Amino acid sequence: MSDAKMTPLGRKIAAAILGTTLLALALSFLLNALPMIHAYRQEGVDKARSLAELMAASLAAPVDFDDPKAAAENLRTLSLNPGVLGAAVYLGDGTAFASYGAPPPFAALAGPGVTSALSSLTVAAAVPSGNKGCMVALTVSLAGQWDFLESYLISGAVILLGVFVISLKLAGKFRRRLGDPLRELTEVVGDISGSRDYSRRVEYRSNDELGVLVAEFNAMLGRIEDRDARLNRHREMLEQRVEERTLQLKVKQLELLKNNRQLYSEIQRRAQAEMIREEVERINRHDLKSGLSLVIGYPELLLQQGDLSAEQIKLIKRIRAAGYRMLDMIRNHLDMFKMEKGVYSLNRLPIDLVQTLCDLEEELAPQLTSGGVRLAIRLDDRDVVGDETFTVSGEGPLLRTMCRNLVQNAIEASRAGDEVAVTLAHDHAGRPCLTVTNPTPVPAEIRERFFEKYVTHGKENGTGLGTYFAALIARTHGADITMNTGDETGTTLRITFRR
Repeated sequence: MSDAKMTPLGRKIAAAILGTTLLALALSFLLNALPMIHAYRQEGVDKARSLAELMAASLAAPVDFDDPKAAAENLRTLSLNPGVLGAAVYLGDGTAFASYGAPPPFAALAGPGVTSALSSLTVAAAVPSGNKGCMVALTVSLAGQWDFLESYLISGAVILLGVFVISLKLAGKFRRRLGDPLRELTEVVGDISGSRDYSRRVEYRSNDELGVLVAEFNAMLGRIEDRDARLNRHREMLEQRVEERTLQLKVKQLELLKNNRQLYSEIQRRAQAEMIREEVERINRHDLKSGLSLVIGYPELLLQQGDLSAEQIKLIKRIRAAGYRMLDMIRNHLDMFKMEKGVYSLNRLPIDLVQTLCDLEEELAPQLTSGGVRLAIRLDDRDVVGDETFTVSGEGPLLRTMCRNLVQNAIEASRAGDEVAVTLAHDHAGRPCLTVTNPTPVPAEIRERFFEKYVTHGKENGTGLGTYFAALIARTHGADITMNTGDETGTTLRITFRR
């Protein structure tokens, strides 16, 4: 409950009853006073008009005989009426013929009729005489209206006081009738808020809205009490379950610790086995490289010694190319893993793709001859002769492997009499581009997964690693690689290098 000072609702109800009653009475007194004052003034106007007309008739003879004294005598008879403050007889030209008391000035008269002020009336009536325009004017006091209003307000105040006393008694009764249940309800709410004891109830019975409110409040307390009882039972059950689960968790934790120890031992064993395997592979690669040094070195020595026929030179170069191909395969075994993990450190150098492709043509000559496929290498739409250059930035062995995989894949997909075209050019943005084209479309089953690992179709010894590794090398160099294929256009692989 809030600690702020609270005004009881019963007091507010009593104040509302008293305020509304007193305001209604005050407004009724004021609204009744207005028509009564109006009626009083209207009665004064009627009396003043009758008196003026009577006086005008009595003044006709003195005016006709030009006898001001007689007219003054007639005007003095108005002293019998204490409400008349003054009177005067004016001729048609505005000259005062006779007067009494404090007469109204001629300039204030606008002709026969009544002119009202706040506390007086001015009444003018025409004198029926031969003097045209002659009028008699009277000033009548309305001071009696204020005395009437004062007595009315005093009687109203007495009545208002009596009504206030009666209303106060009734308001106190209503306040107790309505406020006591609300006060009890508030006290119960405060006690429940502090003690959380929902067994308390408000003892009040009535067939009005307040009785419904108390009944619903007691019902709500009953539901809350029942809910708390069920919650307590549920909490006890949960505590028991938590204890059981905690015990189970401890057992599982012990099992997990045991399994973790076994796993750690297994990891150490496998790590040691991996180290041994890597060491064996490193030794094997070293031994293979040592053996390949002879396969690559002796052809170099034979070529340097000379005295060889053209056919012998051709065969020796093929042996050398095969040795380099095997050397690239040994190196690429580890490089592929590093590139897949994104940890390969690229050693960029200027690489002449024309020289690389010419070397590959010599290397792939047996496969071209056996398959009856022709390889065309073009630079800017012209067949190369071997002395041109087309330089890109990259790592030579990787670029040679990428070109070998793409060209070899195109040769294997071609039929006898087909041409595999390798084109070197620059695009509209000046970026170097390598394009490999063959007339055979890629099978529909693998078009969407052409560059994915282990994806192959229709090749007896295919592994699906050639195009995957080529795309991996291209992306490692920051190049874009795309494939377009169709039944009429064949297959085109395009690699766009960075400038």
